[in-house]
Amino acid sequence: MNLEIAAMSSVFSPKQFKFYGDYMVFAAQTNSKKVYTIKVFYGSNFPNERPRVYITNPKVLLMRNGQPMPELSRSMHTLNKSTDGYLQVCHYGAIDWHPGVSLYQVIVKVRVWLEMYEAHLKTGHPLAVEVKIQLLFS
Repeated sequence: MNLEIAAMSSVFSPKQFKFYGDYMVFAAQTNSKKVYTIKVFYGSNFPNERPRVYITNPKVLLMRNGQPMPELSRSMHTLNKSTDGYLQVCHYGAIDWHPGVSLYQVIVKVRVWLEMYEAHLKTGHPLAVEVKIQLLFS
């Protein structure tokens, strides 16, 4: 875990993240300057097992239509909610995960997810469509 802490410290301010036992909390600021709190549960099997990532602030993420973001949605890249009701976001698929993926890389993926979420709030397009649009213009 010391390598993970060193990698995070080399890129992010120590005020942005904190490690606790088997999880990390991270404050991510999007291009629109909105700040989200991310909780990354990495557990004792990390890096052999994918961490679970939840958006904890705001607790309820709303879609453009005002409804709560759905869980288990392929088009919105969301998974099951936590027992506390926080939305789990998809960052790496099972076939893409390998022990060489760092928590820093997970945070980068979630940061991209947040940008696509904010694009959804403007356009109403599912995140899967927003990703394709972003790829076209990058």
